[in-house]
Amino acid sequence: MIKGMIFDLDGTTISTLEDIQDAVNMTLRENGYPEKERDEVRMAVGNGSRKLIERTVPAGLSEERIQELLKRYVEIYSNNYNIKTHAYDGVYDLLRKLQEEGVLLSINSNKPDHLTKALIEECFPGIIFVGVFGDLKERPKKPNPTIANQLVEMMGLQKAEVLYIGDSETDIETAKNTGLKSIGCLWGFRDRKTLIETGADYIVSNPAEILEYLGEQK
Repeated sequence: MIKGMIFDLDGTTISTLEDIQDAVNMTLRENGYPEKERDEVRMAVGNGSRKLIERTVPAGLSEERIQELLKRYVEIYSNNYNIKTHAYDGVYDLLRKLQEEGVLLSINSNKPDHLTKALIEECFPGIIFVGVFGDLKERPKKPNPTIANQLVEMMGLQKAEVLYIGDSETDIETAKNTGLKSIGCLWGFRDRKTLIETGADYIVSNPAEILEYLGEQK
């Protein structure tokens, strides 16, 4: 029986792509580089801000230049992270129902830690999370299993009792590395083909299907 869930943030619980794209393109525009279309940014997200910038700036830039652009992107995004951002339809109701049923909830994200915590507080008032972890320099990013393992421990559950919910190959790989079953979400940043190829145990097209899946497991 499932008693706990670890959720990804961007592309799974919260729609952040528009604000991320705007910050990326402002960074590129300020420096005379070509701006990126929505799908280009969507495919670049998932492994933290550093990788996002590496994937969206012109190839062949020096490490020093990449660091300058990364710093500027972080400045822009930190000041504009919640303009167009919102919880995906049905996610708040899903979390509320899971909480009512006694399922323990947590967040594991590669978004900077302070922004991860701020968005959870702003988008999900009244929802209690056992732990909310974003990216900090001193701890490894997903798909490293360190934080997921810590969340399982904080829940006081066995791994067979915990599901990992995410929208990308990074999340599915994190689940595998942690020894957890995974649910891939189709409303996020990747398509069904990617989630299947990465090995998601179950795929859902809307949040309500997660409740249906839990009902089938009882």
